[in-house]
Amino acid sequence: MALSEEELQKAYVQAVSKFTSCPYYGTEVLPEAPIELYKKGLAKHITIMAGSTADEARLFMGEGPSLNLEEQKIFAKRAVGDAAKCLKEEDKKYYEEFWRVCRTQEPGLIETEFINELMFRVPMLQQLDAQSAFNKTFCYYWSYPGSNAEIGAAHSVELLFVFNLRGVGTSSAFNGTNIPEEIFEAVQQTWTNFARCGDPSTDSIEWKAYSANEQNILDIAGPGDLRIKRNLLAEQYKAVLPLVGYYQFMDKYFTPHYLLDVVAARGQKS
Repeated sequence: MALSEEELQKAYVQAVSKFTSCPYYGTEVLPEAPIELYKKGLAKHITIMAGSTADEARLFMGEGPSLNLEEQKIFAKRAVGDAAKCLKEEDKKYYEEFWRVCRTQEPGLIETEFINELMFRVPMLQQLDAQSAFNKTFCYYWSYPGSNAEIGAAHSVELLFVFNLRGVGTSSAFNGTNIPEEIFEAVQQTWTNFARCGDPSTDSIEWKAYSANEQNILDIAGPGDLRIKRNLLAEQYKAVLPLVGYYQFMDKYFTPHYLLDVVAARGQKS
């Protein structure tokens, strides 16, 4: 028997509560933290291209459990707010600094941006910082949103362009019809060039290498707006970097328990 939309939503948030996105090490398979292996140069033969999207976390808050933007803000404020209370006293200053320098000053979106940084962007940049001492690294920041304003430039929004999934894109919640040819061509040329020769630059885009000292990041913001920006959101990065050790601890606060509360509140309003 088919489940109703409400039953499917409840099943989703209950299933996600059994999932953890935390990396684990200290085993035979992965004896050390990957970042420490990068610092030792054990991946020195590898050239890396990595990046993040501007609204990473909104995929899991908006598209998955189908929360609208206002509900996402409620979720983020509750989850991050409760977790922040457990920071060590000496670390609270970093969280306060993040609030001061955050690219948005809207409550709910500040907390969402903190999730973006803590779980996605800062660990990725930390990896590139370490690897750039041994080999070339390249970084992108995908700020071009999909046609669904409720999730913006969410996690994996760039994959339609990278893999040329035009047919999928026209019915996708990520991009809909917001898939200009110019970005398709530019992205496919840069990714292909990187795979072919380890340098994603093209005739029209000089993609400068990233390093800890020169944080050159290609901002993919829209048609005709793909450009290298140096030290993009650097103040946010500096504020969150001392807090990445809390990732595993804070992950338990990003669970469906909060989503269920938001969904329940929606039902009460109706």
